[in-house]
Amino acid sequence: MVYDVAIAGAGPAGLMAARTAAENGLKAVLIEKRHDIAAIKRACCMQLIMDEDYEGETIRVKERAVLFPRNGFTVDYYGPLLPLTHKYYISPGGHRIHFAYPDRRPIIIKFDKGHLLQNLLRQCEDLGVEVRSGTRVCAAEDGPEGVKLKTASARVQSVIQARKLIAADGVNAHIAEMLGMNSGRRYFATGMALIHYVKGIRGFDPTAWKSYFGLAYQSRSPIMITSSLLGDDVASVVTIGSKLTPPRKIFADCISRSPLAPLFKGAKIVGKRGCSAKAYTSLQVPHRGNVLIIGDAAAYVEIEVQGALMTGFNAGKAVAKELHGGAGFREYTGWGQSSFEFNTDKYLQVAQGFALVPAYTDDELDYLFSLIEDEELEGTYSQYKSPRIMWDAILRHEDEIAVNRPDLYQKIKHKKLTLRDILQE
Repeated sequence: MVYDVAIAGAGPAGLMAARTAAENGLKAVLIEKRHDIAAIKRACCMQLIMDEDYEGETIRVKERAVLFPRNGFTVDYYGPLLPLTHKYYISPGGHRIHFAYPDRRPIIIKFDKGHLLQNLLRQCEDLGVEVRSGTRVCAAEDGPEGVKLKTASARVQSVIQARKLIAADGVNAHIAEMLGMNSGRRYFATGMALIHYVKGIRGFDPTAWKSYFGLAYQSRSPIMITSSLLGDDVASVVTIGSKLTPPRKIFADCISRSPLAPLFKGAKIVGKRGCSAKAYTSLQVPHRGNVLIIGDAAAYVEIEVQGALMTGFNAGKAVAKELHGGAGFREYTGWGQSSFEFNTDKYLQVAQGFALVPAYTDDELDYLFSLIEDEELEGTYSQYKSPRIMWDAILRHEDEIAVNRPDLYQKIKHKKLTLRDILQE
């Protein structure tokens, strides 16, 4: 059998692509290495970002549904929702930069990704998508007549042939690598993330996302403490490192000999999840021949769940258009380039904007944060918008910094870092 489209990867992007392809009348096969597609076993993003015009869309969350009005689709969701209304960046001395909307509407909404995946999987099956779970793609070839995938499942090898391939296999982009489509991308670093679920942290605020910056916290990346869906007194504690500075060591040092240590006295770890992710420049043209790369596999690090859903929806439509003689892949590329900020020249601002450590000493961070701790900045989660808002606010005190801390002023003007610098690779 030759399928109209094969989709590799059954995360939000792949499931949405399969659903959309089937809705457009295509014979689709969905391939996923995990046996239980809806089980969440690794650290991943499980929040909906409520920024206006984030990734070219302003989502709306209603009872039992997440709406994507600009893209024109809806995703059913019946699980729990937990809104967060405040975000703080905190220096070693406790000075806080506060992000919030005046009306206290949510900055992000936590949700259960497993529930969302289960609903999408059920819809794919109802639409006739053939689902092959527990199956790995071992090799991929693209030719004039279509794509050939060599797969393995429970020691059984097989070949899948399809007219088109959508690769949605995640941030480490294995299929793009197999096909040579990563050759023009710049590699930055491989980050390792670990989420500890901790019960009983003193002073824990389930309505806030808190990021702690400074070497005093035993990390070059921010230590992030936020809510979880495991209970009002169970926090998610996120540490990010590398092979040289593993996140498990960062966490252990943070809770034992940082300014946060007293908050963890008597607290209990009730679970943990980890992952690793390669950071590349984005795949500006994510298609070649019969292949379209989507989701995190084509992005700079990641695009969050809502970005993945949007790429899946638009990819499913693009394949249908291609198979009917249209320029679906080219139109998909134009949509992606206009929607995702990492496809512009500004994308490195996320690395430089958050690269407070090791660029600045703990004393310098205390000074900079103190300049604006009495202000309330716009309530954004965006990893691209947040550093711009923060630095715009700080640099409104530019003359004061130049007079009082001239060395620091020169550092601000000239210091630039990459993810490799932050992760010490």
